[in-house]
Amino acid sequence: MTFIEDIESPDHPAQPEAVLALIRQRVDAAQTAARLDLFKACAVLSMREHPSAHDFADAVARTLEQALGQTPDWREPGATELSFDERWLLRLVERSLECDTASVAFLISSRVQRGKRASLAYLVNGLAERLEAA
Repeated sequence: MTFIEDIESPDHPAQPEAVLALIRQRVDAAQTAARLDLFKACAVLSMREHPSAHDFADAVARTLEQALGQTPDWREPGATELSFDERWLLRLVERSLECDTASVAFLISSRVQRGKRASLAYLVNGLAERLEAA
């Protein structure tokens, strides 16, 4: 069973529903926040002493459109079904949690513009690291 399929399992340290709830919450908040540049988000987070999972989730939520080159399809907080974009992002976080760098690289290269791949990888890996530590 995979991270995404395992929505009900309490055994995984970073449960998919918790990750999705966090991302959806940050997307909801990001809609009223100022636009954030992908590269600037990475620079700001790399300079902070102890950025949190919320910081990385906020950055992902606010910059994913820029990385993808299109507006991601986000469901409302609490929705049970996942959009394609949400499934893709959860799979990306799952592979990062498992330290599967080849799959992370493949998933990112399949959808993210070439010059923005490393920045999105930094944000997703930062989010996964903080989720795992929680």
